[in-house]
Amino acid sequence: MVRFFWKKTVNLGTLNRKLTSTMKIFYSIIGSLFVISNVFAQGVNPTLKQAQKKLIDSSLPKVVKSSAQLRSAPVVCDDQFYCEDFEGVTAPALPTDMTSASQEANYFVPSGNGNENVGGFYTGTSEDAGAGGYWTYLDEHTTFAMTNDDACLPGGVSPNNNNNCDLSFEVLELPEFDFTDQAGLWILFDYYHDKNWNGGDASVEITTDGENWVSLSDGPLPEDQSWQSAAYDLSSYEGEATVKIRFIWSDNGSWASGFAIDDIVINPLPEFDMKLSNQFQVLPSAYFGGNSYPTVPLTQVQATSYYFSGYIKNMGLNTLDSARLKSSIVSEGYNSESYGQNTISLDQDTFLCNDPFVPSATGTYSVDISGSDDNLTTTETNTVDFIVSEFDFARDNADFTGDYTSGSFINNDGDEQRGNVFDIYADATLYALKVRIHPNTSPNSIAKGIINTVIPNDDPNTPTEYAFFTETPEIKVGAHTDGWVNLMFDPPVQLYAGDLILATIYSQYNGVDTLIIGTSGSTSAGETMLQDISGTQPNGNPGDWYYTTSAPMIRLNFDPNSTGPAPIASVNELANKAKFNVYPNPNNGTFNVSISNTSESQIIEIKNILGQTVYTEGANNSSINQIDLSSIEKGIYTISLVSESGVSTTEKIIIQ
Repeated sequence: MVRFFWKKTVNLGTLNRKLTSTMKIFYSIIGSLFVISNVFAQGVNPTLKQAQKKLIDSSLPKVVKSSAQLRSAPVVCDDQFYCEDFEGVTAPALPTDMTSASQEANYFVPSGNGNENVGGFYTGTSEDAGAGGYWTYLDEHTTFAMTNDDACLPGGVSPNNNNNCDLSFEVLELPEFDFTDQAGLWILFDYYHDKNWNGGDASVEITTDGENWVSLSDGPLPEDQSWQSAAYDLSSYEGEATVKIRFIWSDNGSWASGFAIDDIVINPLPEFDMKLSNQFQVLPSAYFGGNSYPTVPLTQVQATSYYFSGYIKNMGLNTLDSARLKSSIVSEGYNSESYGQNTISLDQDTFLCNDPFVPSATGTYSVDISGSDDNLTTTETNTVDFIVSEFDFARDNADFTGDYTSGSFINNDGDEQRGNVFDIYADATLYALKVRIHPNTSPNSIAKGIINTVIPNDDPNTPTEYAFFTETPEIKVGAHTDGWVNLMFDPPVQLYAGDLILATIYSQYNGVDTLIIGTSGSTSAGETMLQDISGTQPNGNPGDWYYTTSAPMIRLNFDPNSTGPAPIASVNELANKAKFNVYPNPNNGTFNVSISNTSESQIIEIKNILGQTVYTEGANNSSINQIDLSSIEKGIYTISLVSESGVSTTEKIIIQ
């Protein structure tokens, strides 16, 4: 399997809660008529804020499992002026003609021989890159060179707040070259530079005197959450006898990700050459433009269509005539290709195959994707796997990795909810949130599942809103760390085609018990969100929403036969617990509360996000309670009914 992820431009339209039966036709049309430059643009909603990476997450034991197919066409090093594919080295050692340097004197990384001091760039595989738990998505390449904030163990021990690695100036230097009798040389290489968590800058530099370095890349290399190909002209250095080239990376003083390099070639550009990258399956989305869910229920897929896309880059001197992308699912007799597009030298275009694919049954599907042009130039063929399930709807990659690869602390320093955004393509009944609780979760941890509605705004400078919709009862999830667990909705939740929902796990901070959610795979901005209820993120406010790029293992479960743990409330407490409805919600501070299922007197109590009581009054059980809080600050509040016997029921309200 080759898995790729890309950043999407958020298309902020209005949310339509109930689309009509024409939805399938509508999605087929917009799928066929994608505006490529909009759907796959390399940008995100500027109002989205990235959450801080938690150093404590690096203390979790890592499980890196992979069934990935590796690339089918590594670089050919025959007859090249210089070529290094890193395949002949014993990790973590570099090739003997390369040198490296680091600001971190005690730069240790995990290896087969224990923790080894690498002193800068080192070699390894995607599994080695993922040893820190974050950077696990580099499996298109086999062995490569990297420097990695996540895997660095300063002094041979896991990093903490006092000894995080100083990777502010990492250098990988190639051997000295003699260009005296050379002409038309270029340097070509593949690189991975995701620049997540606002850290990391990478570039490539050249010198002829060993002291004055000039940037070949004219500043930092472009960022993306996938492997990219680069080529830079070296003709200005023809005739020079002492040429040195180096790659540099800095974590900018923060705990960032890393930088990887592979397939370094110095040679004249070929007449015709093309590379395929970042190929993926995509479902249309009115909000994201397109979504590459790893696992989708059959009923959801059959209400829309899969399309197949990818990037083709011209790595030759001449224009690619009518370059096109081709896709094929042999087992289904499916074949499609994109429209042809002339692609000039060193330019990259995005291609979308024209024909939709609608699976007829559940199972794992493999699509072969390749590129070609009218000059018989071709790319390698890469394979993308995706799953059509019976009931599971997932953003995480665990169906391919086998289980969690890492984990995220949810409530270690404050209340938080975290989860994934899902497009709903067909009317469906949601019975549970399916969650993988990490084994390091405290035994007494308590959590519940929440469904929020996602409300985009027409103004791209106005943040998307996330409004509470419904929740599960609280569960003692710390007792269920040996596999997936269902958090059941009672009653089940009716979802409709066109809904956009955010399914999260919420857990309160009590200073003792900590919830950890298993993670597997990566997401793009806006696809995985967390709400910092207590305001522990730097430069933020209580209640702010942030995106993350590690996919939590939180799924929608449409299985009517699902079962889950009993709520922590006793049978008697549930019988005596009052039911109430708040409407409208969200509201402008003026709303109604209706109460049922109680013979006891009740007190209405409303608290802000800091736990401070802003309103309290005895409730009228026999009629509608009208409440006016229009004078208080906008935000998220909790409203509770507290009975005379001490039984309480709590919901969230949003005043906007």
